[in-house]
Parts: sequence; structure tokens; C-alpha cells
Amino acid sequence: MSRIVTLLLTLLLAQSTLAGKYPLTIKDCRAKSITIKREPKRIISLTPSNTEILYALGLGKRIVGVTTWCDYPPAAKKLTKIGDYNTSVEKVIYLKPDLVLAHGTLNNRVIGAIEKHGIKIVALDPKTLDQVMNDIRLVGRITNREREAARAAGHISSTRAQVKGKVAGIKAKPKVLVAVQADPLWAAGPRTFIHEMVTLAGGINLAGDGKPGFSQFSAEAAAWRDPDIIIGTTEGDERVFSKGLWKATKASRTGRVYDIDPDILTRPGPRLADGILAVARLIHPDVFGKH
Repeated sequence: MSRIVTLLLTLLLAQSTLAGKYPLTIKDCRAKSITIKREPKRIISLTPSNTEILYALGLGKRIVGVTTWCDYPPAAKKLTKIGDYNTSVEKVIYLKPDLVLAHGTLNNRVIGAIEKHGIKIVALDPKTLDQVMNDIRLVGRITNREREAARAAGHISSTRAQVKGKVAGIKAKPKVLVAVQADPLWAAGPRTFIHEMVTLAGGINLAGDGKPGFSQFSAEAAAWRDPDIIIGTTEGDERVFSKGLWKATKASRTGRVYDIDPDILTRPGPRLADGILAVARLIHPDVFGKH
């Protein structure tokens, strides 16, 4: 009998602890205070990165709407679509979400339109790896998945520490050009995850003195700077960077022109851990193994 009583008390305590978590007030990237009254059960994601975070926290079954760009994990492709970055406010309202996860910049024009209908929106807009990890933990708090969030953020942190430790004693720092588009050239400049990854992995971002974010960069200037490594993020970039003015670059002459999956470099979510390691392998294959 005592075992049954103990079990019941344990269950009641767990339920009261869970109930005590809400209402929960947080601040998003807009510094806006948002009160979450209860654990979200119907969630809409307005960006692929937010979708990946939700799945990493084990919340796939609670997602009721995503964008047409949300393609990872594969299960996300089967979910109801609410548009691309041009979100259909009508579809959002129809799906009756109790939480919408948005991007502070990409979804800026639609956030206000959705909030007018009393729908809770949390906007994320991380610029650094630390901010990505903080946002993952924030989503974990909001959705009562703090343990899973700590695990996902911790994987990014431990991968970063591992890479940083392995390159600590390496003096050679190759010049790395990371292109988000080959022709015309758009490069990853400062204040991007890619810039942080290249630096972390013991390289020098060739466009590190360019405009913050992803912006157009002179192909002539980039080739003149003679990159040691060129990383393309679009299929076919490897061919572009192996001809024309690029043929004279050290990267082309030594066969260090690569294509890489852009999603692990540009989506601010759990797979940035894969991106960190992938960049490190391209920069220092002798240390991390070939990509």
C-alpha cells in the first residue's frame, strides 16, 4: 500500500511542478516580453532553422505548419505548408497555433500581422554561435524541453571546444573564401556563423573585412587575394571556381576547391555542429580527417 501512496505522491508532485512552470514570461530578439500561458501544443515554424530546433527537441508531432523551405529532417516535408518566406497569414490563423516561431529579420513584415490576431510569436535572430545556443535553450524553456535543449546546445559547444583545442598549436592559417554564390560572387563576411567557423577552425576569412553578413564581393579582388581554399555552397560552384580568373589561385592549382551543404553553415540550428566540423576538415584535413 505504501508503494502506491508513494507513487501517487510522486506523480502529483511532478504534475504540480510542471503546472508551476507556466505562465512563463520571456524576451525574444526584439526585447519584447512575451508571456506563454501554457505548454505549447500547436506550433508553427516560419523558418527551416526553427523547424530543425523543434525536431531536435522532440517536438515534431506538435508542429502544425512550416514553410516550403523546411526540408530537414525529411518528416518536415510532409507537414502543412504556410508559404515560403512570404507567409500566408490566413493559413496561420486557420491552423490555430498557440505558438509561432519566427525569424526577427526574415519574417519582419509578417510578425505584426500575425500578432494582431492574438497569436503568440517568439522571434529569433542569432548572429553568433553563442546566440544560437541561447536560442535553442530559450525554445526549450518555452516548450518544456529544457533537457533536450541543453543536449542540443551542448553538442554545438563541445564540437566548438574540440575544434578549437585541436588547432590551438597550429601556426599556419590558410586564407579561406566561402561563397554563398559563385557568379556573381557573394561571400560570407563578418558577423556570420561561417566567419566564426573559419576563424575557429584555424583559417582566415578572405572576406573578413567585407560587409557584415552575406554580400556581393568583387571576384577580381577575391582572386587577387589568392585564397588557399575556396568553399562553395551551391551545387556546381566547384566547377566555376576551377576556371577563368580562379585558375591562377592557389586553391584551384592545388585542388582545394570544394562544395559543401549550405544548410549546415547558414541555418542557425543544431546542425551548426556539423558545419563547424566540416569546415575544420576542409581547412586542416591532416588534423580532422578528410571531409
